[in-house]
Amino acid sequence: MDKLQAMKVFCRVYEAESFKLASDSLGISRPMVTRYINSIEEELGTKLLQRNTRNISITHAGRKYYQHCIAILDAIEEAESEIGELTQKPKGLLKISVPMDFGLSHIVPLLDSFSRLYPQIELDVDFSDKRVDMTESGVDIAIRGGDLGGDQFVARPLCYSRGFVCASPDYILQYGELDHIEDLKNHSCLLYSNALVPKRWSLTDENGVSQTVSVSGAFTANNGGALTRFALAGLGIIYQPDFLIAKYIESGELVNLLPNYKGYEISFYAIYPQQKLMSRKTRLLLDFLQEELANTKF
Repeated sequence: MDKLQAMKVFCRVYEAESFKLASDSLGISRPMVTRYINSIEEELGTKLLQRNTRNISITHAGRKYYQHCIAILDAIEEAESEIGELTQKPKGLLKISVPMDFGLSHIVPLLDSFSRLYPQIELDVDFSDKRVDMTESGVDIAIRGGDLGGDQFVARPLCYSRGFVCASPDYILQYGELDHIEDLKNHSCLLYSNALVPKRWSLTDENGVSQTVSVSGAFTANNGGALTRFALAGLGIIYQPDFLIAKYIESGELVNLLPNYKGYEISFYAIYPQQKLMSRKTRLLLDFLQEELANTKF
């Protein structure tokens, strides 16, 4: 038995809590996964996993063995990476998940630069605003903002963005300006359906007091870029982050309607599986993104 491969198989089963998911992600048959696990248990003389037809559970011995396996595999990975850096250029497939609007506007240009630095690394980019299951998706790195939720991944901060309430000059000319956050109730607001509560907008006033107002409007969309286009066309008021609308405020195509209020802040993170061995190419991209986005000004 290839003991190192058996350790990798066991760690994948442990992390996924599934023989099927482990076999799919490792590219080996499910019977082969079972043989590796059985072989380890026979050699150790104890059960590492308790399984039935529906699920598996980890024994106390299994948890202990996993900790040792991870330490060993990490050490091997680090040693191979250090030697590989001396003799080989990083290569292979790197699967990335990025949010639609922020990904298109700020991550794609960086991935272009990264690809020029490391042309032998293949990038598979998925654009989605939904949360990613880091265990089942096979994603190496996901870029996400806001409330991340969950604890099965590590998050490294990249940058942050602020929200602004804006409308076009044509809309303001037709429907008037805002004097107070409550005035939003009398206007057509463009709603972002992926927000936790799309019809409630919260801002902080000059005294640091958070205020929330219920809003409504004829347009709802799950894409901030689309809502920005609606606002530019004079169809309503948006509450969107600066990475989408800063250039339009600067050009005068959109106007900040509540300059005395502070909008929400979104922190963006690079997240990766907590228990997954990090390859050199993944580490290179993480470091690259963090360095490039650290001082980003929208």
